[in-house]
Amino acid sequence: MNWDSKQFHWNLKTRRFGRDFRYLEEVDSTNRWLSENLINCTLPGSLVVAGHQLSGRGRHARSWLDHVGHSLLFSLLLHSKRKIERPGFLTLLPAISLARVLASHDSSAQISLKWPNDVQAGGKKIAGILAEAHQHDGYVSFVVGVGVNVSQSRNDFTESGLHDASSIHAETSWRPSREIVLAHILNEWESLFDLMLDSEYDEIRREWGRFGPAKGAPIRRVEADDVVEGRFEGLGESGQLMMLDSRGCRQEFHSGDVILI
Repeated sequence: MNWDSKQFHWNLKTRRFGRDFRYLEEVDSTNRWLSENLINCTLPGSLVVAGHQLSGRGRHARSWLDHVGHSLLFSLLLHSKRKIERPGFLTLLPAISLARVLASHDSSAQISLKWPNDVQAGGKKIAGILAEAHQHDGYVSFVVGVGVNVSQSRNDFTESGLHDASSIHAETSWRPSREIVLAHILNEWESLFDLMLDSEYDEIRREWGRFGPAKGAPIRRVEADDVVEGRFEGLGESGQLMMLDSRGCRQEFHSGDVILI
């Protein structure tokens, strides 16, 4: 399925995000491609989109399964003359952006955010995010990769053994193209990134909280063999997970998987 650049640009309202744009029909990984081509992608918000990824990656080197023509796969380059003080927020921004977009188009859809970087609809994962830092020309650049399931059916996932995954079309009443989803994400993301550069971290945490677990919700944090259960206490000043464990002690985590229990 071809990419409709006109439809994408008609819906794009940003000043810089997505204005430097490349579409690759097939690539191993958009994050890898953008990371190796930083010298040719110097503008903040440079964007590469793939029709298909041969080796899409998620967190902890997990693979990302995409369906050609139905998955939105892209990476965005972020850097600024102002130092990015709290890079832990970088994966929160696109997640908030997509959640906002979905909620605005289907107010009855069950949209939620799963710390640190998953977007869910109807309790099923529809998007994942991976951020990577790179030294370039004396400053740090960040490549943020996003995978969104747009138009697959539920059967596409169950047949692949992915019972906890779904798509926008399957879980909401909105029926957008990949191009429209991307334009809307970037429109929201750029304004959130500007908030981050202006150190408006409390506002970003409030926005994440609109879609995150309720304070006090029972959760389980898992990383390898380390399992901790407690109650969700919100996000910390750097975007970390705050938990009140079963002993009543406050703990904070910068990585791991979180499950509502």
